[in-house]
Amino acid sequence: MSIFTKPINEISFQDVTYFCEQGIGESVNLDYKRDFPSSGLEKTISAFANTFGGVIIIGVEDVDSKPKPPFEGIEYKDKLEERIWNIIVDNIYPPVFPEIRVCPPLNNKTFVTIRVPQSNETPHALYNNTQVYIRTGNRNKPEDLATVEQIEWLRNRRNKSEELRETLYRRAEERYQTICKQKKVRIEFAEFTLSFAPLYPQKPLMITEEIEGIVNKMKVLGGGGREFPRLSHYDLEPIQDGMIYFFFNKDTGFITQTEINKFGLIFYKEDLGSGMKETAESETIRRVRLSKIVDILSVSFESIARFYNTVGYWGLVEVKISLVGLLGIRFVRLKPSQYFIDEAERINISEKELSWEIVTSVSELSDVVARQSKLLSLGKEIAWSFGFKISEDIIKQTLKEEGRWIE
Repeated sequence: MSIFTKPINEISFQDVTYFCEQGIGESVNLDYKRDFPSSGLEKTISAFANTFGGVIIIGVEDVDSKPKPPFEGIEYKDKLEERIWNIIVDNIYPPVFPEIRVCPPLNNKTFVTIRVPQSNETPHALYNNTQVYIRTGNRNKPEDLATVEQIEWLRNRRNKSEELRETLYRRAEERYQTICKQKKVRIEFAEFTLSFAPLYPQKPLMITEEIEGIVNKMKVLGGGGREFPRLSHYDLEPIQDGMIYFFFNKDTGFITQTEINKFGLIFYKEDLGSGMKETAESETIRRVRLSKIVDILSVSFESIARFYNTVGYWGLVEVKISLVGLLGIRFVRLKPSQYFIDEAERINISEKELSWEIVTSVSELSDVVARQSKLLSLGKEIAWSFGFKISEDIIKQTLKEEGRWIE
């Protein structure tokens, strides 16, 4: 598990050494310091909090922003963590509350890991409230003084960012409804919506012309031919602030839509229901298979990690999932014939729609173990909403059979 996501009190000397051996360079959310700095640590901590959050590792020398071996750490001394808290309390206002880990020493050497969260209480200022820094990721100037406009944005960032995020959702839904109305089509039942967006979007993460190239870099193939996003860059059409793909199969009635916005929104729709008649005279039986949802989430979580890594976003991510048009639908378990001896389906008689929301981080989505853990807990919650009590082992086995589980 990465030092971005591993429980802070479990990070060991060996964990930091292994991380450094991968040669990951300094960025908008990663900073190396050879020794405990006599000054400037408060600037890096506040800049991370004002931007997307990040990790500081003390005890690692860097050359051209990349960690330079040997990775020996710094001399272990008492009260290293207390020194960091004193720097924060004495210099940063309002104070920042990072996670701090002084690794158990090896040959009297240690690493100090400081994990700074993206803050909702910006701006965090220094030096008697006179200077505000943001993290740039620029090799020559990783922290920079914020402009007047940036400070004003930081003061109101949470409200403005939430308003922007909700506007992005609303406009994407409105576009979908408008296209369906113009084409005189609609999803009859089990309309599935999946969206990913920065929790606090601030500015464009890319220019619209870059989206086509990014699609090929973020594509992930799953079991049974499942892919995300379900398109090629040739299918995309320009829209304001992004690109969109809409597909309708006249023979089956299947509909799907994908929208990618330059502010980092991925908005996905799919006709998740399947209808069939047992006899020519019988009514159509409508079903939704839990395995489909688990499959979509598995490939999309990995795809979104690639997307945000490509555009250089490392902050928090809001994931929203919804299913609309559910009355009378039969919910189908995961692999019922293999794991259950009772009824494999449940008929929904009470819920018109279901929705789920989680907040995660790009670091979690990028880390295989953390991403799979998030998928297991979310899969259990969705199954419970369908009326099924299943274990994480069943979800794991399903993903293994689809070639989507990594030990």
